[in-house]
Amino acid sequence: MATIYRFRIDVYTPETIPLATLARYMERLAQLLGSEHGVHFAGLEDGSTQLLGRVDHEEVPKVRDRLDQVRRGEAPPAAMKVFDEIDHLLAADNAVGALYEEVQGHTAQIIAFPGRTRPKPARYGPFNQEGSLDGFLVSIGGVDKTISLQLQNGDIKYTGCETTREIARQLGKHCSSPVRIHGTGRWLREEDGTWTLKRFRVQSFEVLRREDLKEVVERLRAVEGSAWRELDDPTAALEKIRRGESELH
Repeated sequence: MATIYRFRIDVYTPETIPLATLARYMERLAQLLGSEHGVHFAGLEDGSTQLLGRVDHEEVPKVRDRLDQVRRGEAPPAAMKVFDEIDHLLAADNAVGALYEEVQGHTAQIIAFPGRTRPKPARYGPFNQEGSLDGFLVSIGGVDKTISLQLQNGDIKYTGCETTREIARQLGKHCSSPVRIHGTGRWLREEDGTWTLKRFRVQSFEVLRREDLKEVVERLRAVEGSAWRELDDPTAALEKIRRGESELH
């Protein structure tokens, strides 16, 4: 006999839940149950929104064990990641959810998803932290004792960087060059765990070298015992490393 798993979302009804939202929940519920060929869609019922999944009899012990591990927080990382994704979806929908197991008319809650009721992450700071920033110097200027500058590092632009007129005068010789600035940053930890730089006071700097691919390869080949000496096409090897396809050191 098949076992039914019932996933309940408290804020929607079958008539009000957007199709795309329902699809996201269905996908992650299937991933949570974990048996690709042994889990089947069994319907959508009223009583908020209740998404039903039917698990084949021979797959039930495996699914039940997996869910028990998730409930205890001891499941493999992939399963715990799916639990977190479902909970994030619920929180974004201002909802809470629960997963129930239904066998021969008896229903028991297996996992609770706190969703909107989970503790809100805190915002911390700002903190002062000594450190350094790398990037291309893209702008520098000001009219008083404090001069502002900006660095560009890929998609990241560091703004709010300040320094003295003397350091600014020296930095001005290196516009559009790669530099590393040293000083004290004021950082804020956001609710999602990311860090935001509010201000950076530059105390010193160094100019970074512009090294082309040929220079890098030649320096690697010059290292005693380096495997780079044996390569016929070191440029292709570097490209593989960039794509994570090589373990060459």
